[in-house]
Amino acid sequence: MRTSLLSYSLLLVTVVCSISAMRAQVGINKPNPSAILDVDGDIIVDQTLTLENPGNSLEIRGLNLLVVSTANDMLQYDIDIAKYGPINNVQFEFTDLSYDGLQDYNTQVPVDEYEMVVHSFFFKRVGSDNYNVLLGSNSSVLNVEGYQVYAYKHATHNTWFLRAIVNDSSFQIDTGLGSIIENNIDMILNVALYRKGLLTKTLNEVNVDMGTSSTGTAPLPAGFTN
Repeated sequence: MRTSLLSYSLLLVTVVCSISAMRAQVGINKPNPSAILDVDGDIIVDQTLTLENPGNSLEIRGLNLLVVSTANDMLQYDIDIAKYGPINNVQFEFTDLSYDGLQDYNTQVPVDEYEMVVHSFFFKRVGSDNYNVLLGSNSSVLNVEGYQVYAYKHATHNTWFLRAIVNDSSFQIDTGLGSIIENNIDMILNVALYRKGLLTKTLNEVNVDMGTSSTGTAPLPAGFTN
């Protein structure tokens, strides 16, 4: 009797293992798992979670990232509902801007949390799509001055400021009546904001003494290799 019972137990274990091997799926709170491990609920990992072979995907659209919060919680990052993205694009439109240009504009974006870059700009006549705007030097009509359009860190406010001017010049228009006058403009700046700590790392400045030369080779930033 003991031999028969033992044989029956071994047979039962063999059958169960075979079924498990064929299904190769485990469900937690999922009576009908659809993957090797299908979990409906929260997971707590006390030490290390290793993904040995996460696989490749040719899909990009609609995918979300997994991020770890400051409390060490693993969260799904959905850009559609997030307050910010890893890379954010903002268009600033300054209407009826002084003909002296944009001297200092406080965006109130904190420098400790974001990097800011102006990647394009344009200007036009106030309230129109007329882009016939002239630049007039304050020194000489023969001078052609250069632009300064950039974002910079304001030490006192600890926020990003924008500046968009033409050196020693003003914005002007041709009246069509034989005269050129200084005139206010509409200016558009396209600005990229990079969230620090999320795909972005700020490196130290690279200072290069050119020694009056116009060509040279800059050292690689720390951490980069040829």
